Amino acid sequence: MLLSLIRINQSPSETTGVLLVGGKPFCGTLEPPTVPNATHPKGAIPLGWYKLTLTRSSKFGRVLPLVNYVPGFEGIRIHAGNNKDHTTGCILVGQLSGNTLLHSRQTERDLVTKLQKHPDHENYIEITTPERFFTEHCSSVDALACLLRGAQFNGK
Repeated sequence: MLLSLIRINQSPSETTGVLLVGGKPFCGTLEPPTVPNATHPKGAIPLGWYKLTLTRSSKFGRVLPLVNYVPGFEGIRIHAGNNKDHTTGCILVGQLSGNTLLHSRQTERDLVTKLQKHPDHENYIEITTPERFFTEHCSSVDALACLLRGAQFNGK
């Protein structure tokens, strides 16, 4: 299964985005800022494609998606959390409300359930920007539909 995380808003304190699962909007995301700072010395993980595996996290005590082969990072997970203080590098998921995530535990459970239906060797995440996503995934024929879907991601 392919997940696409589209980073929508990048501020000095956090990065918010939308997570697509199988090409459909699934939830909001919250990550560290893309530019490193004192609180997040590495910043957010780089744009790119990464393999996902479901493994038991010793820190969280449950099965969570692990983002593999991230240059300069180890142990990057996708998990529940409500604000920027709940991540040191991981991707938080939930219903985005401003710079806060709501219903994050349920969103995490729903995501894990979806990923469990696919073998690990088929699960990947793409970390991208709206511009790159639309350029790489939308032909000129369906560009308008992609742009309209993008407007929905921004909550407009």
